[in-house]
Amino acid sequence: MIQTWRARLEMALPLARWCVLIAVAFPAPLFAQVVPQEPISVTVGAYINDVQALNLREHSYAMDVYIWFRWTDDELSPAETVEIVNPNELWGHVADAQYDEPLRLPSGELYQVLRVQGRFSHKFLFYNYPYDRQELVVEFEDETHEVNRLEYIADVDPVAINPRLLLPGFYIDAPKLSVESFAYPTAFGDSRRSEPNKYSRVRVAIPISRPASTSSLKMLLPVLCVVFGASLMLRLKATLVDARIGIGITSLLTVVAIQLASNETMPSVDYLVLMDKIHLTAYVYVLVGLGIVLATVRHVDEGHVERAQRIQRLACWWLNGLFLSAIAILIGIAIARG
Repeated sequence: MIQTWRARLEMALPLARWCVLIAVAFPAPLFAQVVPQEPISVTVGAYINDVQALNLREHSYAMDVYIWFRWTDDELSPAETVEIVNPNELWGHVADAQYDEPLRLPSGELYQVLRVQGRFSHKFLFYNYPYDRQELVVEFEDETHEVNRLEYIADVDPVAINPRLLLPGFYIDAPKLSVESFAYPTAFGDSRRSEPNKYSRVRVAIPISRPASTSSLKMLLPVLCVVFGASLMLRLKATLVDARIGIGITSLLTVVAIQLASNETMPSVDYLVLMDKIHLTAYVYVLVGLGIVLATVRHVDEGHVERAQRIQRLACWWLNGLFLSAIAILIGIAIARG
């Protein structure tokens, strides 16, 4: 029995020696630690060619945008796997590659340009209307590779705009391009995942604003004219009670009509915009004016016409000053907030 085990041991010793020699000569394949792979960087940029069909009521707009990609990994095709994340009417989107195959640049990078045309959506906020500032946004990410595999980086000069681009009724400010890591708050039902999906996302934004002088004339002038007309009920003789009350009621109905017409160009919102606050201020002016007219009727009936006239004149000065101060404060806050 001892001889049998000794024979087996002598046969195993050469094999053990070979295993030790292999482990010493080639340690990396057997004992190397797995190092996480760095994400592939894809350089992106955008050229905004045109903006069309801006619809504030539907929070949508049509845009014609060129998007370029530069990368080094031959296994990637970022121009083919890109996904627009804020489309409107997705069926109408067109994305055409400018080259049949990505170009190989002298630097060794691959290069492709994608022209994207279609309608996009971005929720507008109208708290400061008509002095509000909006953004027309195009957002995209890679639909296949997460941020640990593909990461967008902005080009040196990442975004440009057509110098002949016009958007009637708005000023166009310098566009901006930013890159962020966006994590979806769900695993989309994939039970294999322990963490949410996270993608590199690009945001191209065009800030727009209305001309302040034109907006003031178009929106404020009708209200100011009505309020000036309503002030006549405090300037006429105190004895003309029926005429003064008629002016106040007519002014009140006119403010209502102006507000309804102004709301026709805006979407339905559950908050008060600046113009609503101005209209409410006009309502208060007219209602207080009517209250003063009714209060002076008693003095007229008692024969104290001069006293009624003095009350009206004093009330008119106070009402006008308070109204103009309130309008100036509201507009100043709106412009400061942007």
